[in-house]
Amino acid sequence: KTVGQPCQSLGPTGCAGCLAFPPGKQQEAAPIMPHYWDFLLPTRIHFGRGELRRLGPLAAELGKSALLVGYANLAGMEEAYARAERSLEKSGLHTTVFYEILPDPPAPLVERGARLAAQSGVDLVVGLGGGSAIDAAKGIAALVRMGGRLWDYTGGNPDSKPITAALPIVAVPTTAGTGAEVTDVAVFTHEGIGSLEGVAVKASASGPAIRPSLALVDPDLAAGCPPPLTAACGADALGHAIESCLSRRANPIASTLAGQAVGLIVAHLAEAVADPSASEPREPLALAATLAGAAFGSAGVVVPHAIAQALGGVLGVPHGVGVALGTRLGLRFNHDVCTAEYAELARFCDLPHGSNAEMADRFVHTIDDLLQRIGLPSRISRAGVPPDAIEILVRNAYDSTPAPITLNPRKVLEGDLRDFFAAILDDDGCSDSADHVGDPSLVSLDASHLRVPK
Repeated sequence: KTVGQPCQSLGPTGCAGCLAFPPGKQQEAAPIMPHYWDFLLPTRIHFGRGELRRLGPLAAELGKSALLVGYANLAGMEEAYARAERSLEKSGLHTTVFYEILPDPPAPLVERGARLAAQSGVDLVVGLGGGSAIDAAKGIAALVRMGGRLWDYTGGNPDSKPITAALPIVAVPTTAGTGAEVTDVAVFTHEGIGSLEGVAVKASASGPAIRPSLALVDPDLAAGCPPPLTAACGADALGHAIESCLSRRANPIASTLAGQAVGLIVAHLAEAVADPSASEPREPLALAATLAGAAFGSAGVVVPHAIAQALGGVLGVPHGVGVALGTRLGLRFNHDVCTAEYAELARFCDLPHGSNAEMADRFVHTIDDLLQRIGLPSRISRAGVPPDAIEILVRNAYDSTPAPITLNPRKVLEGDLRDFFAAILDDDGCSDSADHVGDPSLVSLDASHLRVPK
């Protein structure tokens, strides 16, 4: 239907889909929204500079003893962890620390944390750090109540069981990226599982029980974050926001939150990358990450995240970098079926008005330009990558993240995934999808660990 006309199927009051975007910012056809949808965000959010000081009093409302989960490498974050410990102890919480988390946390490491939590008899789990630390806290909280191994509850497992119980979780993000502080999803790395021998699978476990009870978002914790990390985290949040608008599960609330997030990221990410000491962009970026997390926690993500998960599991590409690589290709792949959605996102970015087709093209160009300006690559060098890597990546994408492939607005075939990875790996023989990637700065990776399956 045309925006401004009543939805004939629902009567003169119209449908919720008509209200998904700001009045006065609509032209031509609006994105099609489902008539029936749900949105849940039970997490209590405390947002503001200096909010870390309130960790103890707020956590004390949830229990009397806590496991504080953090990174094995505390470099640059020592003060934040010390302040968190003091705040918890000052509020009377007996605190056990588990500072062993690695990026893309391996499942056995998280399972060890769960055994420590159970032995210590803690009442709640606090995750302080980026997405890996918060995801680890979620996994620990679930295993204390549910038992077993993380793979038992992972979506890539055909015999996966639902997570129905977990200890209360407090999430304190130190980066503006994953939005894990408000989602019911956690990603872990599994070895020796999946269809490819010797290739790790990065896969998610999910359930309402692992959505944090409390998110304490303090933008000051990201101050001084190195430019490459700020860029990668911002690209991850941007991917969450864009993809949640395109998902087959998109809904008006999620799309509104996501649109706001995209606008904030486009307006402020380049400044934060260019000047790590600048405090002004940190607050809107922290807000954007939380908004995007709430959006994709409801609507899900689409094919760029399947690409990123495979690149991470197989080649060790950092997640945000993988999302940036997937975003460039995904935007073009979905363009013809998502013109209205792209145009609405362009309006959230305050791009010059025009027809939907013109706005959609401006949006794609704007995202391309932003990712280039913040230094994220558009291709990966094939140096050291085995000839069969593309087939391995395709199979790993299906093993690790089947849901985003299914939720993509345009049907994704196995050949499409093959084309995506060929384009990303700078393969001269790839399809014309590579022509859309642009002039890249190439990332070199050591892929000598890859074992081609028989």
